[in-house]
Order: sequence, then structure tokens, then C-alpha cells
Amino acid sequence: MDDGRRGEFSKGLRRSSGSYELVFSSALLALIGFGLDRWLGTGPVLVIVFAIAGFAGASIKLYFGYKYEMERLEEGAPWTAR
Repeated sequence: MDDGRRGEFSKGLRRSSGSYELVFSSALLALIGFGLDRWLGTGPVLVIVFAIAGFAGASIKLYFGYKYEMERLEEGAPWTAR
């Protein structure tokens, strides 16, 4: 694979990683919550709380990452849409 195609491939992977972050962060924290629920003998409270926290954290990270990227691209543009 030449350098141009490799660059396009890595850019595509970076763009698609947002969906993975939303799913995996929620799933990972839900698993941690499940383990804590079993250890503490509580109901599925921590599973739900941790899954929501994982989704919210990933959503916030994606939002601010997108916002930063758009500001960076507008800086280098020959015209601004403001």
C-alpha cells in the first residue's frame, strides 16, 4: 500500500472510531458496574449508571473533538463562514 492510500485509510479509521468509542466505553463501564453489583450484592443499578456515564463521556469527547476539528479547518480555509 503506497503512502497516499495508507493516509486515506488511517483518516477513515479515525473518522469511524466515534461509533466504536460510544459502544465500547458503554460496554466496558457496564461490565465494571456488573462486577461491582455482584460484589456489593446490589441490583443492576451500577450497570445502568456506569453504562450511561460511559456513553455520556464518549459523546462529550466526540462533540468537543468535532468542534475542535471544525475550528481548525475553518482557520486554514481561504474564507470563513462566520
